[in-house]
Amino acid sequence: MAEETATVEECVNTEIKGETWEVIQYLAMALKADNEGKTEVAQTLRSIAMDEAAHGSRFKYLAGNIGDLKSEVEKMLAGEEQAYEGKHEGMKTAESGGQKEMASWFDTAAHDEARHAAMLRNLLERYF
Repeated sequence: MAEETATVEECVNTEIKGETWEVIQYLAMALKADNEGKTEVAQTLRSIAMDEAAHGSRFKYLAGNIGDLKSEVEKMLAGEEQAYEGKHEGMKTAESGGQKEMASWFDTAAHDEARHAAMLRNLLERYF
């Protein structure tokens, strides 16, 4: 039986998923290191996370997965607006479950999403 070979697209998608997971993992580890007072460990882990983000973004770019810049910004704006709503739903769920710290974090992250949306709106108004 012949062995199936993955397409370049499949390989790229696998890499993007792996790099994305690594970014989140390294940043979470950096938070833990910060909380344990291990500043140099945290800084190193953040640096690695940014390298992993660069790897994933370059794969995405080279694969031609970034279209017209205005359309991409508009798509991201819609996503940030949806993320704001979704995080507020998560906040309500966490509150009803008695998880105050998690609810607070959902609220903080939701406000970040709103700030991101405002920044993207500003870009659209100024440059497109």
